Amino acid sequence: MEIVRKRKARVALTLTSLFALLLVLHLKSEQFEVKFLVLLKHLGLSGARWLLFHDQERHPTNHKGYINLETKEPLHLDCDQCAIVSNSGQMTGQKIGNVIDQSTCVWRMNNAPVHGYEDDVGHRTSIRVVSHTSVPYILKNPDYFFKETNNTIYVIWGPYRNMRTDGKGIVYSMLKKTVANYPEAKIYLTTEEQMRHCDEVFKIETGRDR
Repeated sequence: MEIVRKRKARVALTLTSLFALLLVLHLKSEQFEVKFLVLLKHLGLSGARWLLFHDQERHPTNHKGYINLETKEPLHLDCDQCAIVSNSGQMTGQKIGNVIDQSTCVWRMNNAPVHGYEDDVGHRTSIRVVSHTSVPYILKNPDYFFKETNNTIYVIWGPYRNMRTDGKGIVYSMLKKTVANYPEAKIYLTTEEQMRHCDEVFKIETGRDR
């Protein structure tokens, strides 16, 4: 049972990391000039690597595939240099927190800790991409995630059955209550259409049906 549990956790982590990367690549395709510091060791990459993406001009814009839970406004980002930080234990001892903090936007996954690991993973969190399965872990410490670090943008993704807004979406209902308690929380949901797009890209790139 323990092996199965660990395997499921690893798969969930990999999916979230890939979703974050797909999200950043999607934003880049909308005329962002982006330089990524990708730290995704659990995906098989060894060490910190720079992946360079160049456009002649950067045109920040709204991204309609991601909408604010409360206001329904689209996500707006202006990222010049992005650091996508893994929450793998292999980050321990890297001592590249200062490099990460120099990025315009720092992306983190799920409930990856920062406090106590600043030397390795940096201090700042601009965007946190959270899987629907990790939302309960975030909500176990709401004061930290939505009060102390309320400048962070949270992008939540998950299947329609969990995100539906008719009262039957368990994750959506949990997030709705969170916004009521923390009205300054910047929580964005991935639209059903965007989820389908990401699922298709994931299947094309990995050969697997998420």
